[in-house]
Amino acid sequence: MMIEVSHIKNYDQPTVKDAVMVESDVDYVKACHALRQTHSGKKSLKVFVRQKYHYDWIRNYTEQTGISCTFTEKTPRLILEEKWNVTIPDWLEDDTVTEQSLLSLPVDTEQPARFEERMLVHFLGSTFYAEHLEATNLSDVVMALNRSEFGEYSNSYPILSRCLEERLKAWETRSKTPWVKKICKELLEDAEKVWKELTLRLLLTGYPAKLLEYVMPAERILLVKTVPLDALDDLPLNPVSREQASIQIEMFFKEVTPSIKSSTDFAEILKCTSGRLAIEFQMIVGILSQNPFDVSREDIAGVQSKFRSCAGVSTGRMAALERYVKPGQPTFSKTELSWEADQWKRWVVEEYIPYRHWQTQNGHYNAEVESAVQLFSDWYLKAYAAIHQDEEKSLVHLLSSWENRLKEDDLSLILLVDSIPVTYWGLLQEALTKAGFHRYELSYRFVPLPSHTENVKPALLSGSWQQGKGGYENILKKRAEKDWGEREAIYVPNLKALSNLVAPNENCVVLLNFFASDEVLHSDVELKDTTFEEELHRLFVRLADSAKKLFEGWQGSSEAFSVYVMTDHGASRILEEEKKSLDSKVVSKLFPDERYRFSAVSKKEADKIPQNLWDLGYRFTPPFWDEDTVYFIPRGHNTVKMQTAEKGYVHGGATPEEVIVPAAIFKPVKPAWKSLAARFLDLRIDRDTGKSSFYIQRVISIKIEVQNPNSEAVRILQVDILSPDTDIKACTTPHIGGNQYGVIQIDCYFNRSALKSDELTVQFTYEIAEEEYTTDLSLTAEFKSAVSGGFTLKDLQ
Repeated sequence: MMIEVSHIKNYDQPTVKDAVMVESDVDYVKACHALRQTHSGKKSLKVFVRQKYHYDWIRNYTEQTGISCTFTEKTPRLILEEKWNVTIPDWLEDDTVTEQSLLSLPVDTEQPARFEERMLVHFLGSTFYAEHLEATNLSDVVMALNRSEFGEYSNSYPILSRCLEERLKAWETRSKTPWVKKICKELLEDAEKVWKELTLRLLLTGYPAKLLEYVMPAERILLVKTVPLDALDDLPLNPVSREQASIQIEMFFKEVTPSIKSSTDFAEILKCTSGRLAIEFQMIVGILSQNPFDVSREDIAGVQSKFRSCAGVSTGRMAALERYVKPGQPTFSKTELSWEADQWKRWVVEEYIPYRHWQTQNGHYNAEVESAVQLFSDWYLKAYAAIHQDEEKSLVHLLSSWENRLKEDDLSLILLVDSIPVTYWGLLQEALTKAGFHRYELSYRFVPLPSHTENVKPALLSGSWQQGKGGYENILKKRAEKDWGEREAIYVPNLKALSNLVAPNENCVVLLNFFASDEVLHSDVELKDTTFEEELHRLFVRLADSAKKLFEGWQGSSEAFSVYVMTDHGASRILEEEKKSLDSKVVSKLFPDERYRFSAVSKKEADKIPQNLWDLGYRFTPPFWDEDTVYFIPRGHNTVKMQTAEKGYVHGGATPEEVIVPAAIFKPVKPAWKSLAARFLDLRIDRDTGKSSFYIQRVISIKIEVQNPNSEAVRILQVDILSPDTDIKACTTPHIGGNQYGVIQIDCYFNRSALKSDELTVQFTYEIAEEEYTTDLSLTAEFKSAVSGGFTLKDLQ
């Protein structure tokens, strides 16, 4: 026999059969009767009592009558404690639990906690589980308290404000850091004010002190300056404070910009900026655009580093900063007249393209460079037939060179991106890399003449000069059936169609014919207050994301998926001084479209064209096409057709940027590049010990020959000496071509502590296919003093 009496509240409905429920005085009398009967029998009994006074009456009755009972109270506090797995504070009352319906909240009860922690975490996030407020979680706490929902939660659950008060007081008590104690009090009083002031502190702290004084009282400045800056790294900006700070920053730049005269001045101003505001970036660009000093690549790298994470500053805008750095003028002399194709490609990609981009961005005409471009055009027309019979050089044979790779894939995505000059290749490559694709191969090909879509694409897709009928889709399907293992081919005419494409299950080649990039290059971006870099970056990001989406929807192996990137031609931007033309009706008739620099006429009509027009270019008859057409190809950057409103890029000529284009292969898995090999050169070997010997406290030159066994080029980025303690005074960072050798020279000053070392370890960081790697080179060595008699070289200074 067992008798249980439980005190419960109205919301707690028992489900036990044959239990006695006491909700009135009459029920109390019945319960006492049931207790006597149960006590004299052998059955068990459960009694549930609603009112506390009935519960107390029954307890007194059983004590007086000697009835043995077990008494339990199920109050809201106790039920909450059990249900939430929490410790209930003394200040939480039963009525509060009931009135605010706390028991109905679906809180996470996995780990034990205090009641206030559970409430705050449920509504504001897990950061309130933290035992301490510190730099690492300050931003999370500030933003949680400034969420718009917080007010709604507090209105529905007034106890939430008490919980916050208890939590902040606990953090204040536990902390020994003065700024934490102050911020806890401030957050309790006005969390939005704290957010505003911390935002101002973050944005203006690098500027002269008066800027902060214009927007914040002095005593508040003293308070927020006690908060370490690293505690604000992840703090979103308060909109009101951002606007206030922007006004002050704009005023500051208007005052100081006229005084910026050197790279040193510029570095000081850049140091002031927070790197968090687009207005700062605009002010910095405004300084650079005035050309107050010779901008170096280091200056631009500093800006790019400072604003790398700035909202509103795109990769395209970052890339556009390169226009302010004047590259070295391309080297060219009479010896280059005998160059072969590979030598021209190296000159174009490494020297000419960077300089040409700077020229067009700054409107800088250079007669010597233009003369070199015209000589390139001369060479290309003469070497044309030989180049396009070479499968490794001609763009027409590009897909043939990829044939074996295409056959090995289960799914191939070919991105035929209309008009990618080498100038903007980096933007597309970066977009694909950020989307998770890794470059396996990069080459440069020569485009057929005229460098125009309608002439090039059919030959490129078919791999034959004679094929090109029936449209791009028909050409692709015939090529896939004939050369790529009879696999299915899917032609995609635009980016939307690629985004909506369901990844095929069977082996397949998907080709996207992407025209949008060509349209951007032909446009006048200045009318849109933007740049070619920004517009192309936006397109290329969407393109890369669509490629990623196709891959993610595919069920096959990552190793069996490849992205092939190719283009049909490059493009030129013409300077005013480079335009040479004839004012005649003949010219207007032959060149109806300003975007294209060539003209096509029949052989009969060609003989009627005045000779002075041919003197501006070449009379070109394609050697591989059976057609009755003669083309006029302009020499160098001649435009023949005078441009009016057109300010974008044009093509159809024979300049380096029109006829040398990139082609690349990417995969969603990292390539297994071969490790670089390296050896020390010209070592001084000690005859007695057989070890390499180095003097301390004098500048010593160390040479290292690096072997690149990969087909891809390698760029040495940085060289460090890990041991012994060394100051590096100078160091070369060579660019090493595929399957080539390069030499690193390091000018070192070994410090006196090197005497205790017996090893020289050099580490160099290098880049291959836009990804970074490191390798170490070690040598057993001994380090000796360079002086005798107890003096050092420093004594002679």
